Amino acid sequence: MKHGTRYSPAGPRSAPARGILRVAAFLLLCATWGTALLESQARPSEYDVKAAYLLNFGKFIRMSPRPPARAHFDICAIGTDPMGGALDSLAAGEQVDGRPVRIRRMNEAIDARSCDIAYLSTNDTGRLDSELAALGNVDVLTVGDAPNFLEHGGMIQFVMVANHVRFSVNLNAVHRTHLVLSSELLRVALTVIGTASGEVQR
Repeated sequence: MKHGTRYSPAGPRSAPARGILRVAAFLLLCATWGTALLESQARPSEYDVKAAYLLNFGKFIRMSPRPPARAHFDICAIGTDPMGGALDSLAAGEQVDGRPVRIRRMNEAIDARSCDIAYLSTNDTGRLDSELAALGNVDVLTVGDAPNFLEHGGMIQFVMVANHVRFSVNLNAVHRTHLVLSSELLRVALTVIGTASGEVQR
């Protein structure tokens, strides 16, 4: 992990959905080992893997101090959702911190202020800035794959490396909220901007 460096993871799930989750877990291990993901005959798409990452990110974050429990763990897609039904399929029957995962879609970022994770799909710089400003310092993990997403104030950016999905983290943006990221998540990030605070989830 490179701290302080600008960047240069309803009902029983189907077998394909379980496979995608395993791929996401494998990607995290590959990032740790520094090895390439092995080719597979049934290789999931880029957005299948990103959907799996979004679901798994929720297992590596918490808030400090801990807020009152909410009924659902909401993952919200802002604007056009390129993942299609992959996210819904993966989230079916899943829980994060004892809360059922719920996928929500909305046109405006201001409506995502009650979400736990917000995925911003836009590549338009002007729109991206307004969406991140709408979320402000709200305790929502912001994730996107637009170029320079972290420089615009996003928290986690998907990055393609040799046709594999990786991610970079902007701790400076995270520290403006009450969110705490797991040290395990930081260890497998491609790069990390900023430094970990005194309190890091183990």
